Amino acid sequence: MENNGKNENAPGQNKDFIIYIDSREKKWSKKTITFEEVIILKNGSISTDPNMSYSITFKKGDNEKPGGIMVAGDEIKVKNEMKFNVSETNRS
Repeated sequence: MENNGKNENAPGQNKDFIIYIDSREKKWSKKTITFEEVIILKNGSISTDPNMSYSITFKKGDNEKPGGIMVAGDEIKVKNEMKFNVSETNRS
């Protein structure tokens, strides 16, 4: 079975990461994380209220994108000890 030369059982292939969301430690096991996954890790769910909006900033990311802003639909690479800050705004 072709696997592009990658062995999922090789060291480092199934790594758990420690990330911080609003200074709270979280474990993450995927190599990437989406905007929506960060919010779910913080709150347990995403609000369906159309007046609720979220903004996410991050730092200590990988060399390609060490910091910045995430918007809905974004997916970025995860690095151990990466830090995320989530802001929620209710526009009511």
